[in-house]
Amino acid sequence: MATKTEDRIACEHCGTLFLPKGDDIFCCQGCAYVSQLLHDGGFDRFYELKGEKAVPPVGSRVFQDADTTWLVETVKHAEASSKTEIIKASFGVQGISCVGCVWLIEAIFNNHPGSVSIHIDPRCGGIRLTWLKNGFNAVTFSNELQKLGYRLQPKEEKNEAEGASKRLSHRIGLCGFFLLNTMLFTLPGYLGMAGDFFLAPLFQILGAFFATLSMIAGGSYFFARAWTALRHKVLHIDFPIALGLGAAYVGSLIGWLTGHTSLIYFDFVATFVFLMLLGRWLQEYAIEKNRSHLDRRNPGPRQVTLLGGSDDGREISAESICEAQSYSVSPGEINPVSARLLDHEASLSLEWINGEAEPVTSKKGKIVPAGAINVGLNSTALKAEESWNESLLAKLLQRPADNFSNQRLQKILGTYIAVVLTLATIGGAAWWLLADKPIVAIQVFVSVLIVSCPCALGVALPMADEFCNSALRRAGLFIKSNDIWERLRHVSTIVFDKTGTLTLEIPRLTNPKIIESLPVDSINALYKLVQRNLHPLARSLRETILSRIPSRCLQDEETRFPIHEQIGQGVYFTDEAGNQWTLGKPEWMAKEANTRPCDTKNPTTVLRQNGIHIAQFFFNEDVRDDAVDAIDAFKENNFDVTILSGDATEHVSRVASALNIDSAHTRSRCTPNDKAEWIHRNAPDAALMIGDGANDSLAFDTAICRGTPVIDRSILEASSDFFFFGRSLRCLPLLFNVAKARRRTVALIFALAVAYNIGAVSLCLAGAMHPLLAAILMPLSSIVTLLVAWLGLGK
Repeated sequence: MATKTEDRIACEHCGTLFLPKGDDIFCCQGCAYVSQLLHDGGFDRFYELKGEKAVPPVGSRVFQDADTTWLVETVKHAEASSKTEIIKASFGVQGISCVGCVWLIEAIFNNHPGSVSIHIDPRCGGIRLTWLKNGFNAVTFSNELQKLGYRLQPKEEKNEAEGASKRLSHRIGLCGFFLLNTMLFTLPGYLGMAGDFFLAPLFQILGAFFATLSMIAGGSYFFARAWTALRHKVLHIDFPIALGLGAAYVGSLIGWLTGHTSLIYFDFVATFVFLMLLGRWLQEYAIEKNRSHLDRRNPGPRQVTLLGGSDDGREISAESICEAQSYSVSPGEINPVSARLLDHEASLSLEWINGEAEPVTSKKGKIVPAGAINVGLNSTALKAEESWNESLLAKLLQRPADNFSNQRLQKILGTYIAVVLTLATIGGAAWWLLADKPIVAIQVFVSVLIVSCPCALGVALPMADEFCNSALRRAGLFIKSNDIWERLRHVSTIVFDKTGTLTLEIPRLTNPKIIESLPVDSINALYKLVQRNLHPLARSLRETILSRIPSRCLQDEETRFPIHEQIGQGVYFTDEAGNQWTLGKPEWMAKEANTRPCDTKNPTTVLRQNGIHIAQFFFNEDVRDDAVDAIDAFKENNFDVTILSGDATEHVSRVASALNIDSAHTRSRCTPNDKAEWIHRNAPDAALMIGDGANDSLAFDTAICRGTPVIDRSILEASSDFFFFGRSLRCLPLLFNVAKARRRTVALIFALAVAYNIGAVSLCLAGAMHPLLAAILMPLSSIVTLLVAWLGLGK
């Protein structure tokens, strides 16, 4: 059944449209939690500064502990190496979306004792802190940011934003200055200044000088890129740009030196360089802005602790593990290699391997596969059966180079360049040989190359891409590469993983109001039992508690009353009054003669005090919002839709049935190789793969286009073509709708560019083109194509 647009409401925190379940006013528990923290902390001005702008949903990451090991070492080194009491250090920060974010981070920092000053660069996600030595707690500051959806991280030595758009912005600034000066000394000639006027030679020299500086500062960018592409035997749009620039500059030098003003295009050179750089900067900035929302941490296995012998207790990287080594994996960490369990039993999640979210219990002596996540409360002891290099996980984490090439663009550019060079050569030769006018011949040759430069395309296409990006960002989808538009042209099959992709990452608590009705001591006991618990049901309970109960009302006494775990059953602790609190399976620790009936269709867990039933919680593995509508939209547009999942058959069938996907288009218990093989066999160069885990990695490599939801443990963000936030899938059909609108608009822009070129080249071949006319036609064509882009995509 189709969902009406008017049924959706905007999230009170992030502004994302979503379908409320009951009386929901937030799109996710994370947004509810952050909103509560902002109100409690007196930071409501954030919403005034954010305004109506929609920002990415917070999600579940705010409920995870920040990794501050690196931060402690960084601060220690900065304070030890400083000779003054004022300490300065630079970091990266992830999650900045608007001016409200900048204000909020600054306000939090200034509230901390010992803070001196803060400078934030939202464009590249950089932050520079100044504080008093031994007077500022950077770990506490990092944890506060984490709770609000921002992540402090090490500053990257080569930040992508600083390497692309920032360098281009420097060039644009210089070329803008050179353009103004070039026009200043060229315009008098157009306005009637005679060639024998005493300042005319000086003005020509200065015009040539500033145009030359513009070529050096800005033109060199396109020449270098065109040369690099040619060396790799690839045609790039920078080649015709470089060709036109070179012709205009060389022709202008010839005209200046010989006194033939009809060849002088110095103003064109400066203007063209500036506009092309501006268009290129817009492309780079839009992509970098999208990528800035990604978590740059390595999501794979990090460190393990060696056990036994002289190395007992020493931490080593996962890549250093050798066969037969004994080691332990901390709670929440990933087992890097296939290993034998040394402990009596362990609670493990295999979602990275087969997509099944429900943890399994493994007994002593059993093989724990690489990629299993320790979701128990204690470290798990293992003995490696293989080295890291032999591990399946190591192979899945390897990202092969993407050799996708836009062959259609190659053919268009090849034809375009060949036609332009042919016309220029024939036109110039005709004037030289038939009319015996060598200067006119040079003028015709140069002017054809100049007016056929893709100036309008160089400005209009980046603007069209920005309009597309803007529409998709509002829906929570972010493009990582402009190659995606050509990739989407080839897609005929949509392939979904199930867990975390078609369904939400963790089960949803279906009776959340029961938490608010519990006595204070029961709420605190429940919170204590789930606070550090990694089980999916415990994570769901923790998120619900934090989003509904003010943090000031929750007690954190974990160290006083340690939590114990009975693997496969539940967790428990004893409070200061001697009461035993348990959370686990319905029958576990029950003292009633008859336990309360449980819903056998949904996962359940029960909170007990001294064996007496306090509350029962029901959960459901929800499909994402708008999933049915998204699947129906794909079918209506003749896309094949398939589910490839490592989960159990009954779970996959249930989701497929809810989404009206025929059983013939579902595959369960798939290994990573099975998924990749299915795509290679059934949809070669035609599949869009939507996945989130390590078991989707090989399928990603095989598919022509890839997308991933942003979740806590995704390894696929780096290799995806796009990623999306929130719990809705409505952004996926929108992506194809936007791509279709872009194709129509770009086709119209190309048609106008062809019409312009035919008219302009005809004037050139007739010898009627003049630098002033070219200077007028170029911006006019750019304005027209920009208007077309706005009418087609920007409204």
